[in-house]
Amino acid sequence: MKKVAPYFLALTLSIVFASCSNNDTEVIDGTPESLLQSYTLKRDANGAYSIDFNTSSNTDVTTVTNIDSSKEIILAETAQKTATKHSNDFSIDNDHLKIGFLEANNGKRTKIYVEDKNITFAKGVTEFLNSYSVTANGDGTYQLNFTVNDNVTTDFVYNEELETYEVHLASGEALQKTFSRQLEMNPNNILKLDFVNHKASARTEDDLSYIEKRPRQIIEVI
Repeated sequence: MKKVAPYFLALTLSIVFASCSNNDTEVIDGTPESLLQSYTLKRDANGAYSIDFNTSSNTDVTTVTNIDSSKEIILAETAQKTATKHSNDFSIDNDHLKIGFLEANNGKRTKIYVEDKNITFAKGVTEFLNSYSVTANGDGTYQLNFTVNDNVTTDFVYNEELETYEVHLASGEALQKTFSRQLEMNPNNILKLDFVNHKASARTEDDLSYIEKRPRQIIEVI
């Protein structure tokens, strides 16, 4: 039986490992780029909603209105250089707003659902919440920033049963008006946020008839 020379065996193994390494590199390089880099959904003091978002520099952006009045922002790759900063204005329709991102190159969807009153008809007057924004960071976390009116107390709670971040607002003496918190999605890639308004006319702390959850927001990534 012939013996295999040690140097020949070493050379063969080197070629095999190099081939595997190159194949791995090709798989990694073939991963579609994320066209949506970040976004911020915000409501200003007048009740107007808008979304600012950043994309890669080769992204075509198309916004369409679906049959159910939801807004869908479609992102597709293009060979031309494009703008990376974008902004869209939206309005609340029947106390609801639905916005979606679709990245055509990888099929990734981001769904944003908002339940809120259209306070623009009331000249932007709200009892507790002045304005707020939610920013999707590139690392999978979310940043909540909001401002309340004068004499509003604020309490942060995570409702484990509902898997919902809650911001409780009520009348009372308070020095701070601007707040910021970092939020994370649950294991199902869903983030829920409720502003819980405790009306001044409540007879007791447990009187649920004087508690209103507005605005409410759900973000889902598929």
